[in-house]
Amino acid sequence: MKVLFLSENKNDWELLRIILANLFKEVELLCAINEDDAVDIVSSDGPFGIFIIDTEIKRTEPEKSSHILIELAGDRPFIFLGSDSVISDRISQELYQSNSYNEKLLKPLDRNDITEDIEVKMSSALEWAKEEEFETSLEEINPKDFVSMKLKSFYLYNTFPYDIHLEITSTQYIKILSANKNYTISTLSAYAKKNVKVLYIKKDDQIKYLEEESLKCLKALKKISIQSNDVFIVLLRSITICHQYMLALGVNPTILSLANAITDLSINVSDSFRDLKPLLKAYPFLYEGIASKSLLTLLIADKLCKKMGWDSITTKKKLAMSALLHDYSLPDESLSKINYISDPKLQNYDDAKIDIFYNHPIIISEIASQFTMFPDIDYIIAHHHELPQKKGFPAQPPQAKLTAICGVFNTAQYVAAELDGNKINSGLIQKILRSMNRDFNTGNFKEPYNFIKTMLSKK
Repeated sequence: MKVLFLSENKNDWELLRIILANLFKEVELLCAINEDDAVDIVSSDGPFGIFIIDTEIKRTEPEKSSHILIELAGDRPFIFLGSDSVISDRISQELYQSNSYNEKLLKPLDRNDITEDIEVKMSSALEWAKEEEFETSLEEINPKDFVSMKLKSFYLYNTFPYDIHLEITSTQYIKILSANKNYTISTLSAYAKKNVKVLYIKKDDQIKYLEEESLKCLKALKKISIQSNDVFIVLLRSITICHQYMLALGVNPTILSLANAITDLSINVSDSFRDLKPLLKAYPFLYEGIASKSLLTLLIADKLCKKMGWDSITTKKKLAMSALLHDYSLPDESLSKINYISDPKLQNYDDAKIDIFYNHPIIISEIASQFTMFPDIDYIIAHHHELPQKKGFPAQPPQAKLTAICGVFNTAQYVAAELDGNKINSGLIQKILRSMNRDFNTGNFKEPYNFIKTMLSKK
C-alpha cells in the first residue's frame, strides 16, 4: 500500500517514514516537496491509498493541491497535517467532509503520543482502502490482452464506459479511469505533461465499446441540429470512433454507414455558415489532433468547393470522405500537423514512424478504395501531400497528374494542419499564406490558393 506525503519539511518525511515502518509493514511512504512533484509521483508510481498533506506548506495551496490529487487519482482519504487553526484556515469544510475517512493530524510529529495518534488515523484510512480493494487496480497481465487508445480520444468525454489503464512496465498496468466514473481534462493533462500519449483498454472491452459507440454516434449524428452548440463535439467524437473502429476492425457496413453520416452532417454544418471565417470562429480548436485535422480539412475543402463553383453533391462527398480518411492511420497525433518531408520536426520521431508518415498517403489510399460508392477518393488521398513542381511526397508525379480536385484538397489539408490547435489571428494567417505562396501559386493549385487567401484574409 503506497501513501503519498506532500510536505516541504524533510525532517517530517523521515519521522513519518520511521513511524509508519514500525506500525504498518505493508505501507510504503513516498514524499513530494511540492505540487508538481506530487503530480509526477502519482502519475508514475501509483496506485496510492492515502494522501497526507502538510497544510503549513508555503509554496502551494493545500486545498488546490488536494483537489488536483483527487482529479488525478480518484477519491482517496486525506490526512491533513498541521495545527488545528491552520488546518481550519486552509482546508475547507467541504473538502474535509468529502470523504468520511478524512482525518486531522496535529503537529509536531515528535510529540510523545504521535505514534498512537497516527495508528488510529491511519488504521481508519487503511480500512477504506481495503474495502475499496484499490490495490487490484495494479494488474500483472499479458500485454496481448490490452490494446492502446490515444490519450487525445478521452478529451471528448467526461466519463468512459470501460476501465482504462496506464502501462507501468511491459507486464504491469494500473487502472486510472474507472468505468462510468467522472474524470476531468486536468486529469488527462497531468499524464500528457509526462509525455503519455496512449492509454490501454482490454481487447474484449474495446470491441464492445466500438460497436456500442458507433451505434450511439449514428443516432446522435441523425438527431442533432446543425445549430446546436454541441454539433462540432458530436462530429469529433464520431470521427474519433470511425478512426478507432477502422484501425481495430477494418472496413465493414457499420463503418460505411458511420462515415456517410459524418460527411453528410459535416457538409450541412459547413453550408450553414456564410463564409469560412465565421465557421472557424465557431470551431473548438481545443480538441486538436487527427480527428480535428480531418474535420477542419473537410470544412475548408467544402468551402473551397463552393468557391470553385462545384455544386455536385458527389464532388462534395468525395472531398469530405477523403478528409475523413486521409490521416486516420498515423501513429502519432502530432504527425497530422506536418506538411513537408523536409520538416525538421520529423527528427523527433523514430525511423518506424517516419516511414509510416512518408508512406501513409499510399497505405490509406488502398483502404479508401474499399469505399466503392466514392470512386477517385483513393487517388485524392494518394496525392494529398503532393505539390506542383515535384516538391511533395511520396511519388512526386508530374504537375499534369495533379488535378483540380487535388489542388482543392491539398490546399484544404495544408491549411487545416497549420490551423489545428492554434488560436487564429492575423499573424498566424499571414504566416500560413506566405508559406504557401511559393508552392501553391501555380498549376491547378493556383485558383484554390487565391480563394483561400481571400477567405482567410476577410475581416
